[in-house]
Amino acid sequence: MKKSFLFLFIIFLLVSCQPYHPLSKHNYYNRSRLYNEPLELQVQYFGDIQLKSLSDLPSREIKRKIKDVEDVKAKDLLAYGTTNVNPEYEVFLFIKENIRKVNAGKGTLISKDTISRSVLFKKENPDQTAYLYIKAKNNNNSLNSLVNDGESIINSHSTGKEGKEKLTYNKVFNAVKNSPNYLKVRKELNTAPVEESDANEWMQFQYLATINSLFSNNDTYKGQIENFEKNRREQLKPILDTLLQNSEIIINKEVTDEISELAKTKRVVMLNENHWYPKHRLFAILLLKKLKKSGYTHLALEALFPNQDQKINERGYPTFSSGYYIREPNFGKLIRKAKELGFVIIGYENENQEINRELGQAQNLQKILEEHPNYKIFVYAGLDHILEEETKSGKRMAVYFKELTGIDPLTINQADMVGNTQNELNLIPQNLVNSFEKLDKAVDFFVINNLKFSSQDSIVGENNTQKLTIKSHRFEELNAEEVLIKIYKESEYDIYKSGSIPVRATLKKPSDKSISFKLPPGNYTIHFSSLENDNIIIFNKTIDF
Repeated sequence: MKKSFLFLFIIFLLVSCQPYHPLSKHNYYNRSRLYNEPLELQVQYFGDIQLKSLSDLPSREIKRKIKDVEDVKAKDLLAYGTTNVNPEYEVFLFIKENIRKVNAGKGTLISKDTISRSVLFKKENPDQTAYLYIKAKNNNNSLNSLVNDGESIINSHSTGKEGKEKLTYNKVFNAVKNSPNYLKVRKELNTAPVEESDANEWMQFQYLATINSLFSNNDTYKGQIENFEKNRREQLKPILDTLLQNSEIIINKEVTDEISELAKTKRVVMLNENHWYPKHRLFAILLLKKLKKSGYTHLALEALFPNQDQKINERGYPTFSSGYYIREPNFGKLIRKAKELGFVIIGYENENQEINRELGQAQNLQKILEEHPNYKIFVYAGLDHILEEETKSGKRMAVYFKELTGIDPLTINQADMVGNTQNELNLIPQNLVNSFEKLDKAVDFFVINNLKFSSQDSIVGENNTQKLTIKSHRFEELNAEEVLIKIYKESEYDIYKSGSIPVRATLKKPSDKSISFKLPPGNYTIHFSSLENDNIIIFNKTIDF
């Protein structure tokens, strides 16, 4: 009995020492919507309200601001925010647990103070009562504006099954995907209180793999890909053990030689990628060089946002606005290399929501080829879009393309075959895998792509790298925390700042107040950030030839 009493007393002390609501640490903000999983609570704020972390708010200051407000105490404060546009105000949300269940009701205005220029609302739900206090920052604000905003916010407060909007990883990702600090995006995806299910777990994996693929030296990414490939490798091992003994398999440098030779008699080559695999873009760069010699003139990219192709062709390089997957450094290098070689970049994604996406893509390519009979196009697509036969889920882009144009493209699938081979590249003709059930065989060739990250410099022609060591007292404050390093071309960063595409992005831990890495000759802007600090240090550096 004494032990039980002591335990309860300790819990009481811990809770009583909390300056704010003890469950406020579980707050999660998705854009302007508050989720609190333990309280099963949701509240929709306005987009111009900046919601703050309570850990950054001095409790003495909060107590001073609410000292004359009846019914509320700082210990019940769950959320706080401010606006910086008219009407300018502070907004406080307090939650009190009900001693007994009550009937849910609408939000009620219980106080409208013309002297302090504030309003207070109350809304009862079965298990908790919410109080919303809004106080104007200046005397110019109309109380009617505060009342209107308050009514909307308090009546959005919902609990339990009453909550209308489920948090999804799609919402989480869309809310944070444009942040230049990838570490923060990753944290949001890892900590979001999304309902557990197999479908949600798979969705989370895809978004995390996408964001983790944007920077190298990333153990989290390596672990994700190893787990993702594990079953596939086990399925394919018996096939590859036999298949790779075949003399028709082409390896390493001869892979791009063979493809470029076959491409001479074609107007279109289609290569796919998995959007989480930067090494797929390295192979595309290798192939790009050879296809130029085979007469190819255009690089068609599925990943481009609308109307971005013309902008890239004018300036010669992509930016943050060019397309989401294009933000990965190797994708940026693919586009820069294409422009350097004289390719014209074209987008072909379907923008007509009234027709099938696959058909729309094919029609866009058809139009380009019909209007320009001399064009030879290298199409770089995602996953199954290049399949030349109808699947259970319907026709893919390549099927429609063949039907519309009568052109038989050379199709190469580098996304489906994985395996530990001695060679970096293996080219496998489709006819060699006809008897294997685990592969979708509707392409001309498969590529096993085992290109290493360390190969990227030689692939893009940047062999002469030099070691660069950066020392800063700011690194000492990080306590061995990982630092995200983004290295930009100085000429691009001068114009677009963080809206530029880095030529490299990597994780490093400082050692003795310093961080070292290698760079080829050039003029760079180097940006360091951590999970909590978007701008540790930014500086320019020239690596001499």
